[in-house]
Amino acid sequence: MMRVWLLTALLAAALLGWTPAAGAANGCGDLGGTLDQEGMCRTQESRTHYDLDIAFPVDYPDQAAITEFITTTRDGFVDTALDRRAHNLPYRMEIQSTEHATETTRSVAFEVYQNVGGAHPSSWYQTFNYDLARQRPITFEALFAPDTRPLEAIYPLVQRELADRLGVPDPVSPKTGLDAASYQSFAITPDQLIFYFDRGAIMAGAAGAHTVALPRAELPRLAV
Repeated sequence: MMRVWLLTALLAAALLGWTPAAGAANGCGDLGGTLDQEGMCRTQESRTHYDLDIAFPVDYPDQAAITEFITTTRDGFVDTALDRRAHNLPYRMEIQSTEHATETTRSVAFEVYQNVGGAHPSSWYQTFNYDLARQRPITFEALFAPDTRPLEAIYPLVQRELADRLGVPDPVSPKTGLDAASYQSFAITPDQLIFYFDRGAIMAGAAGAHTVALPRAELPRLAV
């Protein structure tokens, strides 16, 4: 089903004047990667000081933003691994992506795993969303239709899901749950809005990182 929606989104984008070939350079070659049959760039490096495993799409409408994210994240990790103070080598980083699409939007969600010699590895999320009709990135502030109050709908749903998942009452405080800054990482599907929460972002760090998929039918109307 995901590939069907992705194909539909690409066809819609073509009608709106955008095609993958018309986008910026995808950056795959610059990162030493190769394209697989699904159009994903995959790059793997195994060195004395570090191991890298990265996968990202090359047909995103705002490809330059994804390339910059991948390049900056990779370079920062490699610099850390090559630092003379590095210990417990080799370090390891994995960057994996998941794509979502509707007829008018494209979303890519990255999960980054990193082990740089500490007691515990870390992981975090980075998402990109694009409005095919308006040909611009989608921010949380522009996600919902005007004159709606999305936080008042989102917070109780997130609270309920995480409480059930963790087995504790009210894991997210109202101050955090009603703050738009808590919901900047998201992805859009035909019937869900998925939020990505880094470790410690909305709850104590011990609760870990979480994704929460909310039914769009229970949320205010989107503006995209």
